[in-house]
Amino acid sequence: MSEQIFEDSDFEVVDITPKPKSKPRWGLWIILAIALVSIFTLPSLVGIYVDSLWFDSLGFSSVYWYQLKIKLALFFVFALLTFLVLRVIFSVLARLFAAHAVAPRQVVVNEQQTVMFDPSIFLKPVGWIVSILFTLGYGLYFSNQWEAFALYFNQQPMAATDPIFNNPVSFYLFSLPVFEILSSWFTRLVYIFAIASVVYSLITISKKDTAKNTRYLVLSVAFALVALTLSVSVYLGRYAYLWRDHQTFTGVTYTEYHYILPALFILSIILLIAAVIALINAFVTQNWRVLVGAAILPAVVFVVGLLLIPGYVQSFIVKPNELDRETPFIENNISWTRTAFKLDKIETQDFQAETTATSFDIENNRATVDNIRLWDRPELQSTLKQLQEIRNYYDFTTVDVDRYKIDGQKRLMMVAARELDVNNLPEASRNWVNQKLTYTHGYGVTMNTANGFTGEGRPQFVVSNMPIESTAPEIKLTRPQIYFGQKTNTDVYVRTNQKEFDFPQGDSNTYTTYEGTGGIAIGSGLRRLILASTLGDLTKLPFSDDITAESRVLMRRNITERVKAIAPFLIFDEDPYIVVDSKGGLVWMLDAFTETNR
Repeated sequence: MSEQIFEDSDFEVVDITPKPKSKPRWGLWIILAIALVSIFTLPSLVGIYVDSLWFDSLGFSSVYWYQLKIKLALFFVFALLTFLVLRVIFSVLARLFAAHAVAPRQVVVNEQQTVMFDPSIFLKPVGWIVSILFTLGYGLYFSNQWEAFALYFNQQPMAATDPIFNNPVSFYLFSLPVFEILSSWFTRLVYIFAIASVVYSLITISKKDTAKNTRYLVLSVAFALVALTLSVSVYLGRYAYLWRDHQTFTGVTYTEYHYILPALFILSIILLIAAVIALINAFVTQNWRVLVGAAILPAVVFVVGLLLIPGYVQSFIVKPNELDRETPFIENNISWTRTAFKLDKIETQDFQAETTATSFDIENNRATVDNIRLWDRPELQSTLKQLQEIRNYYDFTTVDVDRYKIDGQKRLMMVAARELDVNNLPEASRNWVNQKLTYTHGYGVTMNTANGFTGEGRPQFVVSNMPIESTAPEIKLTRPQIYFGQKTNTDVYVRTNQKEFDFPQGDSNTYTTYEGTGGIAIGSGLRRLILASTLGDLTKLPFSDDITAESRVLMRRNITERVKAIAPFLIFDEDPYIVVDSKGGLVWMLDAFTETNR
């Protein structure tokens, strides 16, 4: 009977044995994440390593690491702060509106067809995308502003104070720029919060308006924060009037001092009051009229205090009596301009001018007369190219004027560096060995008196030719090689098994080996590969038998590029000049300045 029941019944045998759960492959995902991070960060890490070697070779490693640390600190601090602020904003908004329906919207497509669009499914990913983009953007932005923060952290007090706000000058040079950067950053984050608040408020409007109180709360807080940031911006913006240009002078005018600046201060206070009113409205009254009143109050102050009253004063009080009204402020401009250029330290004396020939007293001013420059720079440069270049691959970039003591007297000299330009090598000689190992440097300088001529009308050389010849015992050039200059825009390898071309001598050439202490040691193995990758020499450097572990690479050889990398906060004159020092070596001199647009 049991068999019959079994045969007639439609039973299906099911295996109910529990199957083991598959383990998540966390290890694979971790490896993949590490690989992706390595791919994106490896070039930066390689660049940091090579830059550290380069700065260390110059004795400026502390400068490099300070720059790097402050850049990284600014990046991570403000990237993290930006991310946290934005995530809090979007999380709080999502939670506040979570209990209210996010109403779908009908969207018209092709002017006829309508489709239902539910914005709620896009809010979360949009919030994450905005957070990530602004996090990276502000991290990079603050990293690029490292100079402003470095000046702020290392500023020195200055005794001089401005006549309008009585702040020390250091405040405007070092502190105010950082305050403005921080104010701008926070203002943009507040604007994101305000925009997100409006979006959430709009998409939760429905027939059963259950989100009304939440909207009052969120929009009032957003308004308060906007008013707060505007108050800070208005307060800081007052200082810019100190360096504002006008038709007749730069600085604060009569109208600005007596009306606009006080109105801006009042406006910043009114905006603070408006922010407080909005916060009270958010948690207590929740009335649209209160919010509108808080918005109208600063608007009225702006129109009356910054437009109507200053316009009336400027047109009907200042213009008819401009010189009288503006005199104290013009005097401020003149006084501070004289102070800035140290013209206030100049003593003026009256003397009776004489125009007779005897008044020049030539014999008693022979040193000055003998140094009157007669050679014109462009003409001398053209002459040097004809007489002293010797080979086409040499070039005299500029001619500079300097003073050297010869025979116990200071003489005005015209000095030009003979640099090597590898781009002018013969076509057949432009190979990797010649350009990187052999033709590594220029050779020597020419020096001639500023007013001396030979019988043939040529310059009266004190230093010239190859090998170097000097007619003045006081000037001896013992290290004439020029590895760094204005035309040295390529990297070279020195102390290699390949002899370096020094200078041509008739039909033969003279060779030398780098004797300096600069450059980065090539090393071997991974270090050599890293340098090859950075220098774009992967197909040559790792496989060259001429380059040993003791060989060195000279990079960033252009002197302007070198000093800008070491001191990017300075402004350099565009005309460096070369000097023969007391030890017989050659050094470049660059005039540097600090600047501000304030």
